[in-house]
Amino acid sequence: MITRAVTFVNGRGRQKGFTMVRVLIVDDHPLFRAGLASVLQQHRDMEVVGEASNAIEAVEQTAKKHPDIVTMDVYMRGGDGFEGTAMLREKFPEVKILILSMSNNEEDLFRLVKNGAHGYLLKTADASELVDSIRKIASGDTALSATMATKLLERFRSAVREDSAKDMHGLSPREREVLQLAAKGATNKEIADKCFISETTVKAHFRSILEKLGTKNRAGAVAIATSKGLLKERGY
Repeated sequence: MITRAVTFVNGRGRQKGFTMVRVLIVDDHPLFRAGLASVLQQHRDMEVVGEASNAIEAVEQTAKKHPDIVTMDVYMRGGDGFEGTAMLREKFPEVKILILSMSNNEEDLFRLVKNGAHGYLLKTADASELVDSIRKIASGDTALSATMATKLLERFRSAVREDSAKDMHGLSPREREVLQLAAKGATNKEIADKCFISETTVKAHFRSILEKLGTKNRAGAVAIATSKGLLKERGY
C-alpha cells in the first residue's frame, strides 16, 4: 500500500501505526469538492490534502501536496480529465488516479483507462462505495462502478467475437487465469486464494503481464487483453 504510517490521537490516547491515504480532489464544481472532502474527512484513514479545478491545477497541486490518490472529473473547464490523467501519469507515475464523473460513456472509460486511470466511478455512487474504491486503489487494486464494468466487458466481448484469432502475447495459462480473475473484480488476496498461490506471486504475475501487454496498470491490462480476445472463458 502507498499510504503513510502516522500516529492518530483521540480522547482515549494514541494509536500507533495508523495509515493515512492522502487525497487530492480535482473537479470544477466547488460545491462538489466541498461535499466530497466532507465525506472523506469523516474517515480516519483519509486526508484531503488539496483541491484543484482543472488538469493544470491538478499537476501543480500534486507537485506541492504529494497525494497518494487523485480523484479526477472528466469534463472540466481549463483542462479536462483526459489531459489531467495523461499528465499526472507521465509526471507522477506513483500517484493513483480515480475518475469520478457523471459520464457513463464507454468511450470516455476506455480512453481514460488507456491513459492510465486506476479506477472509474460514477458520481451517483454512494459514500461507502467511494471510500472502498479509494482504499482498493491505494492497496494496488482497481475500482470500476458496476455500470462501467459492464460497459467495458460488453464492448470487448464484441471485439472478441469479431476477431478470436488474436495471438496470446506470450501470456502463460496462469497469467491468463490471474488476469481473468482481475477482470471480474478480484483483489490480489482473492486471486491468491483462488489460485492457491501467495499475494507476492500474484504481484509477480502482474508485473510480467504488464510488461508483455505494454501497459501501465492492471485496468489497462484487462482492457487490452479483453480487446485482443485473451480473456475468453476457459473453464476457470
